[in-house]
Amino acid sequence: MGTNSERVLCVGLCNLDIVMVCPSYPLEDSDQRCISHRWQRGGNASNSATIFAEYGVKCEFLGTVSLDIGGQFMKKNFDEHNICTENCHYYEEFESPVSTIWINSENGSRTIVHANKNMPEISYEDFSALNLKDYSWIHFECRPNYEPMKANLEHIRRWNENKANNSITVSIEVEKPSLQQTEVLSLGDVLFISKDFAAAHGFSNMVDAVETLSCKLRRGATLICSWGEKGACAKSSDGPLYVSKAFPPTNVVNTLGAGDTFIAGSIISLMKGKNMQDAIIMGCKIAGTKCGMHDSKELSKLCPFS
Repeated sequence: MGTNSERVLCVGLCNLDIVMVCPSYPLEDSDQRCISHRWQRGGNASNSATIFAEYGVKCEFLGTVSLDIGGQFMKKNFDEHNICTENCHYYEEFESPVSTIWINSENGSRTIVHANKNMPEISYEDFSALNLKDYSWIHFECRPNYEPMKANLEHIRRWNENKANNSITVSIEVEKPSLQQTEVLSLGDVLFISKDFAAAHGFSNMVDAVETLSCKLRRGATLICSWGEKGACAKSSDGPLYVSKAFPPTNVVNTLGAGDTFIAGSIISLMKGKNMQDAIIMGCKIAGTKCGMHDSKELSKLCPFS
């Protein structure tokens, strides 16, 4: 994966995570000490970019970043992971989005309280300025205001229709439990939906979700749903159902970013030419391994690609 055209572009949110590891879930109106705390770079697309970089995939993040102290911290962290951010839009007038996260050390669960003072999304003007020949795969995190993303997807569609250009595969993560975002399912090649999104549509298991919602895909596209400890499943618009079990660690340490890790692991497998069954199995293995770690450092050594 050495050429520019093999670069993965992750488009979405970058926010500052303030992580508190607690002995147990905090009681309301209590005063207690945490076991440890740290700042880290967060956001779904940002987290997936970290996993790509950990596995040696040339990666770029595209998003909006503040020039405040949180944004400076995150920019430095991107650089430390060799993730390109040269095309990000930097703002002085907006604060970095912040997530305060409680990690329950008893079971590894994470509770997130998010704050975003209207940081703009990446615009069509920013996206259309990119040289698309640099990318073979573009992954979008579907944001609450997804209208700019739709314009960017249309820009990629026009690019792919030109036979002189390299073809770009588009994946989209639809995480929020929003019925409005259902239309997004017809806009990508690989669609990742969350348990929360499926539940908002009335589904209580991943198999029913993908078998029903796959009819909303465009021809040849694939729908993938991860369901935590139940594993994941996938189905194309006109193909068979694939199911993978979960691969939980011996001790669950931290479930933060497990879904973002699953997405990156699955995409890396597909980029390596693996079939969909093998891709979601590898995604589950990598996500499971990550849940047994405080961060993703040396994840590729603990769970290498076979």
